[in-house]
Amino acid sequence: MIQFFFSRPGLVALSGAVITLTSGLIATPANAATFKGQIYKTWFPILEGFQLEYTLADGILDTVLASEPNTFFMDGEYLGPAPSVPMSLATVVPEVVTDFKTDFEVGIERDMSLPVRQFSIFGITEEGLFLQLLDVNQPPIYQNIFMSTIQAPEGLPLSACKTQACDASADFGGKGGLYDSRMTHIPVPETPQPVPEPSAAIALGFVGALLLKRRRKSVPIPAVATANPE
Repeated sequence: MIQFFFSRPGLVALSGAVITLTSGLIATPANAATFKGQIYKTWFPILEGFQLEYTLADGILDTVLASEPNTFFMDGEYLGPAPSVPMSLATVVPEVVTDFKTDFEVGIERDMSLPVRQFSIFGITEEGLFLQLLDVNQPPIYQNIFMSTIQAPEGLPLSACKTQACDASADFGGKGGLYDSRMTHIPVPETPQPVPEPSAAIALGFVGALLLKRRRKSVPIPAVATANPE
């Protein structure tokens, strides 16, 4: 069997291309960052075990971690009462939080005919990483959806929160909301997405051309019929 395999260069080349193609399936790194939070300490029994998940847009987290305190990004113009950070220091970008999910609804009764117009802001303060989400359809005192300050473990930089659990505050709702809870803030690992490298596709195309060429050479040429001389 081995002799059969190596006696056919086309098969060897094809195997090499397959190996190259397989090795070309690599995880494409993404700059978006997803985190989960779970309440572990609260004055409100209804929040025990409460979970949430959110995703920051590409590049936001790394940019904030590399910035000085009081650097913030927000995803639109905001005309309501100032959040708990200096709005004049915020840079407007197309989107800050791309996805926000919770397993519990907190807040006043809402008019379900109106969509939630979510405004999000993320940045860095002297105390840690700051995140706030607002529903700008609500009256000003009820606009807060969620607010948190994320702190790294003692002795570690805030960048540690990219790869390990950190501690965070968790305030839900506006006036009359649920405050002074503590949350474990956990990064969600990325799921690798296989992407073929261009070199693998080129190699496979080269092998295909090689095999086609060998096949053409191996096609027997029919004998040319000649007339018998009389």
